[in-house]
Amino acid sequence: MELISTAIIFLDKYFMKRIRQHISYLVCFQSKAEGFRKQVEKLEVLQDKVQRSIVAAKRKGENIEPEVEKWLTAVEEVIEDVEKLEDEVKKSSSNGWCPDWTSRFWLSRELKKIMHSIASLQEEGKFSKVSYPEPSPGIESLPIGDCCPFQTTVSAMNQIIELLKGEECSTICVFGMGGVGKTTLVKEVGKKVKKDKLFDEVAIAVVSQAPDLIKIQDEIAEALGLEFHKENQIGRAGRLHQRLKTEKRVLIILDDVWGILDLGAIGIPHGADHRGCKILLTTRCEHTCNVMGSPATKILLNNLNEHESWALFSSNAGVTVGSPAVYVVATEIAKKCGGLPLALVAVGRALSDKDIDGWQEAAKQLKECKPMSIQDVGADFFSCLKLSFDYLQGEEIKSIFLLCCVFPEDRDIELEYLTRLAMGQGLFEDVETVEEGRRRVRTMIKGLKASCLLMDGDKRKGSVKMHDLVRAFAISIASSEKYAFMVKAGLGLKNWPKRDTFEHYTLISLMSNKITNLPFGLECPKLHTLLLGGNRGLKMFPDAFLEGMKALKVLELTGVNKKLYKYSLHITPLPASLQLLTDLRMLHLHHRKLSDISILGKLKKLEMLSLFASHINELPKEMGELKNLRLLDLTYCRSLKKIPPNMISCLSALEELYMKGSFQQWDVGGTAMERSSASLSELNSLPNLTTLHVEIINAKSLTNSFLFPNLLRFQICIGSKSPFAMFTRKLKYDYPTTRALELKGIDSPMPIGVKVLFERTEDLSLIGLLEGSRNIVPNLCSRGFNGLTSLSVRNCDEFECISDTTQGVHPVAFQNMEMMHLTHLCGMKVLSVGVLPLGSFRKLRILTVEHCGRLSTLFPAELLQTLLNLEIVRINWCEEMQEVFQIEGILVGEEHVLLLRELKLDTLPRLGHIWKGLNAYVSLHNLEVIEIERCNRLRNLFQPSIAQSLFKLECLKILDCMELQQIIAEEDGLGQEPSNIKDKKSLNLPKLKVLEVEDCKKLKSLFPVSTAQSFLQLKQLKISGSNELKTIISCEYGEISAVVDKFVLPQLSNLELKALPVLESFCKGDFPFEWPSLEEVVVDTCPKMTTFALAADDGVQNMPKLKSLQVDDQIINDHDLNAAINHLYKGKLEFVQKSELLMIDEDCSNKTQHTWTTVQ
Repeated sequence: MELISTAIIFLDKYFMKRIRQHISYLVCFQSKAEGFRKQVEKLEVLQDKVQRSIVAAKRKGENIEPEVEKWLTAVEEVIEDVEKLEDEVKKSSSNGWCPDWTSRFWLSRELKKIMHSIASLQEEGKFSKVSYPEPSPGIESLPIGDCCPFQTTVSAMNQIIELLKGEECSTICVFGMGGVGKTTLVKEVGKKVKKDKLFDEVAIAVVSQAPDLIKIQDEIAEALGLEFHKENQIGRAGRLHQRLKTEKRVLIILDDVWGILDLGAIGIPHGADHRGCKILLTTRCEHTCNVMGSPATKILLNNLNEHESWALFSSNAGVTVGSPAVYVVATEIAKKCGGLPLALVAVGRALSDKDIDGWQEAAKQLKECKPMSIQDVGADFFSCLKLSFDYLQGEEIKSIFLLCCVFPEDRDIELEYLTRLAMGQGLFEDVETVEEGRRRVRTMIKGLKASCLLMDGDKRKGSVKMHDLVRAFAISIASSEKYAFMVKAGLGLKNWPKRDTFEHYTLISLMSNKITNLPFGLECPKLHTLLLGGNRGLKMFPDAFLEGMKALKVLELTGVNKKLYKYSLHITPLPASLQLLTDLRMLHLHHRKLSDISILGKLKKLEMLSLFASHINELPKEMGELKNLRLLDLTYCRSLKKIPPNMISCLSALEELYMKGSFQQWDVGGTAMERSSASLSELNSLPNLTTLHVEIINAKSLTNSFLFPNLLRFQICIGSKSPFAMFTRKLKYDYPTTRALELKGIDSPMPIGVKVLFERTEDLSLIGLLEGSRNIVPNLCSRGFNGLTSLSVRNCDEFECISDTTQGVHPVAFQNMEMMHLTHLCGMKVLSVGVLPLGSFRKLRILTVEHCGRLSTLFPAELLQTLLNLEIVRINWCEEMQEVFQIEGILVGEEHVLLLRELKLDTLPRLGHIWKGLNAYVSLHNLEVIEIERCNRLRNLFQPSIAQSLFKLECLKILDCMELQQIIAEEDGLGQEPSNIKDKKSLNLPKLKVLEVEDCKKLKSLFPVSTAQSFLQLKQLKISGSNELKTIISCEYGEISAVVDKFVLPQLSNLELKALPVLESFCKGDFPFEWPSLEEVVVDTCPKMTTFALAADDGVQNMPKLKSLQVDDQIINDHDLNAAINHLYKGKLEFVQKSELLMIDEDCSNKTQHTWTTVQ
């Protein structure tokens, strides 16, 4: 009875609890609904916060953390469920005194479930960070230049790589004459070992004659993705050492080493400290190889032999050397180049357009040229460079060439800075504007690169640099009496150079040294250019310092560029003698903390003034007196809070104004007398203004007269202020090259001033537009945006489409647009509504769509027919996307060729078709890259009729497509195919280089042997995670094998087969295979594979280059694939069969024992 009583009490409590809970579902429905709405609002606020952080991260070029992406997807799914549930809640709440109790009960339960999910998401969404930095471009991105595939260099490269593979050698020293190609060689080695995965990381740093350990540390750290903070050199070395120790195998390339280098002071572990850290260095002097602290293996890079020299020289000199008369002279000149690639290329290009007289004159000059004495460099080399210099057409291009030597060795030279130097010096007599000067410099740089006197910079796109030998030659010319330059840049000088006199110098460059004090009383009557930028510790300029330099036209007093806005507490006062420079044209005061700069108003001839990233609170009214100022650069002057009213309007000659990350407090209204600060309306008073970069927080600052008809380039940002986090990296020149407009967080309707800008904009970005913005045409502008070349729309929740032509008459829209990027447009269901006027979107080449959750069909047939130039399509995270290209409605009769080159689809969970519909006339002749990832409803990629046109396909990657069964469908469903469509068995992919298939669980076949025979370029084949794949290359009975005597994959070098539980063989065709290029084979977790290929006894042994055969983590020395796999897997199969028999016997024994026990 006691037991029964206890049970009754327990059941009573249990049932009463359940009853109370169910009653609460009915009675507390309203309060639950209100609490539910509050929690949803909190989740939406958190979602918005995360999305804003993502936008800021993407603008910084960072990658979004995968868990953040997954969280956003989960939030969107919950909010979608919430919207459906809210409709039901509203219906139930509107019934008043007669509620539907059943409905309320069900709704309450659903509310509770979703609130639980919301609570979990709120907790999970408290991310400490949403992104991680984009890895720095590795050594793969470095320009190589003229790499010579000759025996001399190939032999040296192979020798280096073999040494790097071994464990005995930790330091390799490549030495040879300057200009022989050491830098090009080690860069190529670095690229190859990284590509071949011999090393996890490869970093390169340039050392130069005066090593700057901080710079070397920075270059290595950048390659590793390591950021230093405020550490001193020793602290940085410790952090770098620690980071390098985390890599199992890392290669450090130190280029252009001149003497002993303390690796420990840099932070490079070597020798016994880290056996996996290898050092590869280049030097001109063999002695350097012996003083590096640890034994170094020396490799001499010889000059090219006579045959190789002629091949390189003639390839650059062109067809003229084919003439018998020229040939005799040309071979003589080629010999004078001494087998140095740099000289061979430079001289060959210089003479490429000369006739026989020009060649004979060049030969004469080379014989008569006085050799220059430079350590470890042949005299002939400088004679060759002198010839190239003399052949430059005109003094202007020679002056630009010599200007490039005033920078420190191995420095990337910005074309913008070079332009300002040239314009400041007045090099161009017939140039009227700064932009004309910029174009002239670009033209001359192009000519100098073509002459092999300059090369592309390593780090900054568009920059150039000088080979150190070319720079040494240029300095020798510039130092001559004719030019009178003194160049001592980047040599680590601590004091001003000592000279008897400075009276003859025209240019002095002491950039990037460690000079802290400047001399008094210098007399430099001819000096027109003084460059002192980048001297660590130079904070004071004596008042009388410039008194003897009254002819100065260019003055550069830039501080040290470290991280953004890292100023010394010390204010740099401008020297009083600055006002004496009445002929000064260009003044740079970058990275300085300045106070009173009113003295600048005395420089009446000043044309270019740059305060880039300097700390300054206000501009003085005296600057309005600079009537000749053509360029004013206030970029990143973030402390600038005040510009006097009417000061800007006084700069009547101003052509270019740069204010990115700077002044934003534009006065909104009032007369000139009433304003307390500068107004945007003042810019209308600048008739010569052609370039503008400005940020405007308040859109109301734009008046109706904000027209600027003469603007050739602009970058105008209107709306909410950019977060300071966006400006935390090292500063770079970032000047407008197009007409770009960015709108952020602006209400509709748009101010008239903004609409005026629309008509002239080429690059438009719309971010987080607020209420009323449902489309671009006609909602924002009805004239079609036909000037646009690029469009980006992000986080505009109310956007329904890009173009809507259903009401009224609409003009052609977006007819010049080439790129469009759409992301986080949660309300957009289609790209365009209505019939598009002919010509719309006709130039669109690149389309990226991300996180557009309601978009189901990207390209309806009528839209697809207008996209005649579409080349690149990328779609990510579109939950409702069901089809990409709708082809069934395309007009039949003529072949419709899509110019599509690249198609990338990622995380489209409902995608059923890439090409929806039946149409045998659609062609993909240009498609080169297809990457499909996480499209779990997709069953095949192509119809046979479409696949027939994949002649140019180079890369095919399919990852995590769980329902994929075939790459090419078995049938088109077209019935009788048109006569212009060949039989599907004749499908050829002759350009395919990479084929990767991963985690496609239901994939049953890849390609038939008839198609695989066309894989003439295939280099990499990786298949893994397919549970139903029995053979890699299928071969039906009697197919091909009856008439083909062998199967060859001529370029295949890498083959990986992993996690294929039912794979039986690579191919069941009974014919021999040949693998002439195969180097690496990995077979892992393929338990049913008992043979590699059904072939003749020696059918799979023809692998002359095979280096590595790995089966289930075992390295196999026997390179007979069939024998190795047969031996391993037959043994495993017997073991599995025996294990299964033992398990059966044990199971039977247990059952018998159990039965006997029961009977007893």
